[in-house]
Amino acid sequence: MEIRFFFKVIQRGWWMILISALLAVNFSLIYSYYIAKPEYEAVARFIVSPNLQNTDSRDMVNSLEALDKRSIIATYAEVLNSYQITNEALQMLRKNPAEFVEYTTSATLLPDANIIRYSVQGPDPEVAAMLANNIGQYAIDYVRKLYIVYNIDFLDKATAPEEPYKPRPLQDALLALLVGIVIGMGLAIFRDQLSGTLARVGQRNIVDYESNALTRVQFERRVREEISKQPDVVITLGIIYLNGIQEIYDSLPQMYVNQILRKVTETLKYQLRGNDLVGRWSKLQFSVLLLSTDGTAALSRLERIREILDQPMTLEGAEELSIHLDPRIGFADRQGGEAVSVTSNQAENALDVSMASDVKVNMYKVRPFG
Repeated sequence: MEIRFFFKVIQRGWWMILISALLAVNFSLIYSYYIAKPEYEAVARFIVSPNLQNTDSRDMVNSLEALDKRSIIATYAEVLNSYQITNEALQMLRKNPAEFVEYTTSATLLPDANIIRYSVQGPDPEVAAMLANNIGQYAIDYVRKLYIVYNIDFLDKATAPEEPYKPRPLQDALLALLVGIVIGMGLAIFRDQLSGTLARVGQRNIVDYESNALTRVQFERRVREEISKQPDVVITLGIIYLNGIQEIYDSLPQMYVNQILRKVTETLKYQLRGNDLVGRWSKLQFSVLLLSTDGTAALSRLERIREILDQPMTLEGAEELSIHLDPRIGFADRQGGEAVSVTSNQAENALDVSMASDVKVNMYKVRPFG
C-alpha cells in the first residue's frame, strides 16, 4: 500500500480512528477500576552456591564449573515449581491447598547469575508473601536432604507488596489507546476498500464496462425519468450500429474492443450536449437521447457524428491496424406522447432502412394519420 494512499485513507476515516481509540481507552479504564480484581506479586530470591562444609578445596573448582552449566540451579528451580513441594509446604502450615487456588507460583533463573527468582501472585499481598517465604523455606529444607555438595538459601525474603502488579490503569489505558488506533486504522482501511468495491459494483450496474456508456437498462430508465419529469417534452432517440467491425469483433482482443467502444463513447459525448444521454444498446449498437430536440434538428447533428465515426481509427499498441467503423444510424423523435418502447422500435426500424440503403442516416417518417 502506498504511503500517500494510506494517509488519504486515514484522513477520510479519522473519525473512526478517534472513536475506536476513545472506546478502547474508556473500556480499559472501566475494566481497571470497576471490574478487574487487583493482583499482587510477592517475590523471594534464592542463591545457589557450593557447600563449603562438605567440599574440599580441590572439589571447589569442579563445583563452581558445574554451576556454570546451569543444570544444578535449573534443578533447584524445578523443585520450587513442584506441585508436590507446594502442597507439602501448605500441609505443614496446616493449610488446605484448595484455599489458595487463586494463587500462582513461578520460579525463574536470572541470567548470568546463580540466583532463582520465586514469585507468588494472588489477590492478597500478605498471603502472597507468606506463601513465597514458607514454600521457599520448605524447598530449601527438602534440597538440603538430597544434595550436600551445593547449598541453597534465601538471598531476599518476600515482603508484602504495597501496589498491585495488575491492573495498572495508566499503562493499560496507554496500551488500549495504541490498540484502539490500530483497530481504527484497520476499520478505516476496510471501510474505504468496501466502499470502493460497492461503488464499483454499483457503477457496473449503471455503466457498461467495455464502453463506459450507460447500460441499456440504465439508459431506458433515464429516458423514462426525463419523460416523467416533462411528459410533453420533445426528444429524439437514435441508434448507431458499428457495421464495419461486425465480422472482426469476436476475434479482436478485449483490450482493442475496449479501446474502440470507449472512443465511440467519447466521440458521442463530445458531439452531444451535456444533458444528452449515451448508452450501449447492444453488442455493436449505441443509443443516444437528444432532449428538447425534434428529428429535423437532430438530423444534422447525427450526420456530423456519423462523419466523425466513419474516419479510420488507430488503436494504441496496434498502430498498423486501421479500424473502419462504417456507422449506420436510425432515429425517431417523440412528439405525440408515445411510450419509450414505441420510439425505440421506430428508431430500430429506421436503422433497418439505413442498413439496407445507401442513405446511412435515416429518420423514422411513417406516423399514423401523418
